[in-house]
Amino acid sequence: MDDDEYYNMVMSKSSDVVRHSWKDCVGGFKQSDVDMGNAFRRKLEWMDKAADSYLSENNKNAGFVGKFADDCGISYDYASRLNRIRKTFPLCKAKNFSHDTLDILLSAPEELRDEIVSSDKPVTVEEVQQAKSGYKEVQENPDYGDILEDVKEKRKTPVEAAKEAWDRSEEKRKEMEDRPNVFDLNAHIKSTEHCSVDVSATNLVVAMEQLISKFNRRDVMMYLYSAIHDDVINVKIPALHEMSDILIELCEQLPLEGTNKHNLS
Repeated sequence: MDDDEYYNMVMSKSSDVVRHSWKDCVGGFKQSDVDMGNAFRRKLEWMDKAADSYLSENNKNAGFVGKFADDCGISYDYASRLNRIRKTFPLCKAKNFSHDTLDILLSAPEELRDEIVSSDKPVTVEEVQQAKSGYKEVQENPDYGDILEDVKEKRKTPVEAAKEAWDRSEEKRKEMEDRPNVFDLNAHIKSTEHCSVDVSATNLVVAMEQLISKFNRRDVMMYLYSAIHDDVINVKIPALHEMSDILIELCEQLPLEGTNKHNLS
C-alpha cells in the first residue's frame, strides 16, 4: 500500500477517526518512547533477577543465556546482547540511557564508556556516536597526538578528548566546504608530475614515425590542424611554434640521406 492508498483508506473512515493535533501526535510519540525505555529497563531488572535465580538453582552461570532465551521465546542473539548490557552497566545508571544508546556503548573503549556511564546526564545515540568517532581519531590519527598525550597525562578525560577531536574535525570539514575550488591551470600545465622529458620526447618521435610512415601527408596535416586549431587556453599553438624551431634545428644537425627517406616512404 503506497502513501496515496493509505491516505484514501484513512479518509474513507474519517467518521471513525479521532483527529489529533500535530503537537499531540509528537507528544504521544515521545511519551511512548519513554515508556519503551522504562519497559527495557524492567527487562534488564527481570533478567538480572533470573540470573541470580539460575545461579542459585544450578550453582553455575553456564547455560543461563540459552535457557533464558528459550523460556522467554526470544532469539539467543538478543538475549546475549541484553546479558552483555546488564553485566556491563549498573541498573542504577542504565535509567539514563535508551536501549540503542546502551547497545552502541558496548563497543566503545572501556575508559570512554565508563566515563559516559558514570555521568548522571542522559546521553543520546548521536552523542555516543560522536564521542566514539572523536575518540577513535584521538587514538589513531597522528594529527591528534597532542590530545592523546593530554589523555595519557590525565590533563583531559576521554570524553573531553573525544569532543575536542570531533570539534577539530568539524572545523576542517567546514573549511573544505567553504574553500573555493580554485584550479591553477598554468601550474598544472608546467607541472612535471607523472611526466618526464625523456619519455615525452620518445613518444613524440614514435608518433612522428607512425604519422609519416603509415598515413597520407594530407590526412596528417588535416588531423594535426584540427587537434591544434581549437586552442582555448592558448597553449597548443605557441607549443607548435616552439617545437617547430626545435625540429628545424634538429633537421640541420641530422641531414636527410636518400636511404632514410626511402625507409619512411
